[in-house]
Amino acid sequence: MEQLIELKNKWMASHITDAEYPTPLSEKGLSLYQSYLQQLSHQPLPTLSAQTNNLSLYPVDCHPLTIRYALVLASKWENESEKEALIEYLTQIMFEPSSPAQLFVGFFKGKPAACGMIYSDSVQGDLITDVHALPLPNQQALIDEMTAHLAERCQAGDILVES
Repeated sequence: MEQLIELKNKWMASHITDAEYPTPLSEKGLSLYQSYLQQLSHQPLPTLSAQTNNLSLYPVDCHPLTIRYALVLASKWENESEKEALIEYLTQIMFEPSSPAQLFVGFFKGKPAACGMIYSDSVQGDLITDVHALPLPNQQALIDEMTAHLAERCQAGDILVES
């Protein structure tokens, strides 16, 4: 499973490392994101409890949804300048039809409140990652619901969760 995680991390970095003119702020955001990755653990998908239907889930398929994804994930960071760098970095994510990753934004009461990603590899399986929700009173329920939604969308086979 380490190969799957490495593939996802290379893909995420490529949006800056392969850019012709990355901004210093996006490079800082990538560095912060990579530091965050060092703190994560990985485990097979746990048995998920019954989910609620608080979230309306949308695949990120346009720049406005990329921005909403970036805003939700960047809320993990408390420092405002770090949040700004993460937003700059995450909004650089570009998608192609053959992209191995699919980002999702979950809306709660009409506002973006949760996010997550499925990174898929035909050999290595699926990785559910970057699942986060805004710091609302029901934050953990939103995270659990987003994870359950993403698990439903995964291909049959090995599913690894990064948290």
